[in-house]
Amino acid sequence: MNRSEAYKKPRRAKRRTYKDERLRQIVKTASKLFYKNGYASTTTRQIAEACGISQGNLYYYIKSKEDFFNLFVEMTTSTFEEYDREIRSQLPRISHTEAMKRRIREGLRLMDAVQDMILFVYRESRTMSQDHLDQLKRQELHAVDLLKMIVEAGCRTGEFAAEDPQLASYYILMLEHMWSLKRWYLRKHYSLDEYIQKCQEAAVGIVRARELSKPAKPSAAFTKSSK
Repeated sequence: MNRSEAYKKPRRAKRRTYKDERLRQIVKTASKLFYKNGYASTTTRQIAEACGISQGNLYYYIKSKEDFFNLFVEMTTSTFEEYDREIRSQLPRISHTEAMKRRIREGLRLMDAVQDMILFVYRESRTMSQDHLDQLKRQELHAVDLLKMIVEAGCRTGEFAAEDPQLASYYILMLEHMWSLKRWYLRKHYSLDEYIQKCQEAAVGIVRARELSKPAKPSAAFTKSSK
């Protein structure tokens, strides 16, 4: 079976509890193996052994190896929706800056928890089925939607001044993805909490910047010296 065939539409398990901690650990363990060994080279036996359970017990959670992709998407989407609802419910009582900071904090904590799967998805996306790619696109749009809503609302009240809220939101989302994509460097210099703070500060700068496309006016000192 070649790699493209390995990404055929998975058979869904009949029962899943996405808040089940055991299920979350299985998905995280499988992600590590997929990223380390490659999807095609990783077997369900290896996953079961790494999880410390039998293959029979593993099949209680999945029907086949291909099922892991849907589990990952559905598990992360469930987490997105949970903090999306929470932050939206808090918006009447907190500033848009605070709402954005909370969104970034929760987003980065999720990125940290599923970092191996993020790296695996980036590396293997060219071999995935269209169905899986569509799932990833929907998830990405869902992840950026809350950021965009916060930025747009902040712009309406004058708290923010982003000229393009959609693009600003994607800038912020990519700052979150950097925690996984450039972890070889970032983890040598920052803890997760430190990087969260750095991203929050950078995001505030992005949405409060005005007229970035226009050239900056020369400073008074430069003007004086050039005469």
